[in-house]
Amino acid sequence: MTPDPDDVALGARLLSGIPTNEARSPELLRTVAERARAFGHRLADLDAPAPGDPTGGHRVVERTGGLDRDTPVLARFLHRSGTIELFTDSIAFCESLVDTHGWRAHFPAGSVRAAAVLHERAHHLLAGPYARDLRVAVGHPALRIGRWVHWAHVAGAEELAAHAYAARRLGLGRSPLLVTAAASAALDRRARTVKEASTWAS
Repeated sequence: MTPDPDDVALGARLLSGIPTNEARSPELLRTVAERARAFGHRLADLDAPAPGDPTGGHRVVERTGGLDRDTPVLARFLHRSGTIELFTDSIAFCESLVDTHGWRAHFPAGSVRAAAVLHERAHHLLAGPYARDLRVAVGHPALRIGRWVHWAHVAGAEELAAHAYAARRLGLGRSPLLVTAAASAALDRRARTVKEASTWAS
């Protein structure tokens, strides 16, 4: 089953849902999504951790309870300790969605976990040495004075770049953003169902 919309359209949709992007046009957000995706691919080509160490030296810790939070989480990077936390219940939930939607050709078994690790590795890079490079690559100026340009931070661009980085490193057919978007939609439907059931019961 071929998923729709494409990765750039999904990225633009994610950007449009962020309050600070409300004043930005759909055309600009699509351009940002395209450029962030391209930057993530370039970053994946530049970043070459040692063979057998896809995390670049980060410690990986597995936990459960990712779906039990007010804001569900698949993984996160703890900057103070350099640790990547993975939430196994969230990963299993996303893997089940891949099967449900018929996307296994795009996301082989185990790729959700691997993509989550690499996504957090990318966030580490994008929060540090490549933060300005991403702003320049996105190419949205906040201020120009003669030749001097201050490049704007576009909220969400780093998320799209991190997804693209993971997809490139793993050779996936689609961005993992597709799976996280499906997970968000599924969890929203579940929350509405629970709310409706509690309303009828009261």
